[in-house]
Amino acid sequence: MWAHSMLCCGRLYICRPCILFHHRLLLAGALQPLLSKMVAAPSMTGRTANMRIVALVLGLLIHRASQTAVAEGSGSSCNIDAATWPGPPPFRECRLQYYVQVFVGDPSLNQNLLPPLNESFSGSFGHGELFAFNATEGPEKTSSRVGSVRGFTIDSAYKASDIIDLIEVELISYDDGNYKGTIQIQGEIRAMSPNEVAIVGGTGSFRGARGFGLIERVLLDGPYRRFHHDLHFVY
Repeated sequence: MWAHSMLCCGRLYICRPCILFHHRLLLAGALQPLLSKMVAAPSMTGRTANMRIVALVLGLLIHRASQTAVAEGSGSSCNIDAATWPGPPPFRECRLQYYVQVFVGDPSLNQNLLPPLNESFSGSFGHGELFAFNATEGPEKTSSRVGSVRGFTIDSAYKASDIIDLIEVELISYDDGNYKGTIQIQGEIRAMSPNEVAIVGGTGSFRGARGFGLIERVLLDGPYRRFHHDLHFVY
């Protein structure tokens, strides 16, 4: 029945025309017994009136089903049409992993973006940092570079304490030679790892990206830090 369908990430995507056609078939099948009964009405006038009522109801139901199908199928239609968009090829995988290399003390980490609002009362609350780190394919610093991670963090632990509670916003500029684009993520970062963040958008190969990511620190060696980013897409 489905003439235009595709399989991506273990899910079947069906094009919008097929969804609309299927809805109309279901409605026609459900109303067929009702039509038969009304046609068999004893009066010609009664049959004509009944047929007009059924036609009106059928039209309204098909219109409603078409609106629902468009809403439900819009995501799959976008996935299908993505191949015709200009720019790099769309990323159709469900998962993307890379590593972020951090060196505390390097100019790539500005720890003085914003001062605390009132350090004597609320500790580091409001303190902001700006960063721009390299992203690599593997964990080693010499691994192939696949992009950069830029963004900022704001300390949101209101009372003075040793608890790390940051609000982080990141822009990943990704380019592995095949896929190219940006991914926007944001979320809460705490000392306990991994931390879950939200994928809220993207450009290029990652246009319209949605999902979640797990950020885990996998190395703490003096001034060196290494973080593993494990992104899961649910377009």
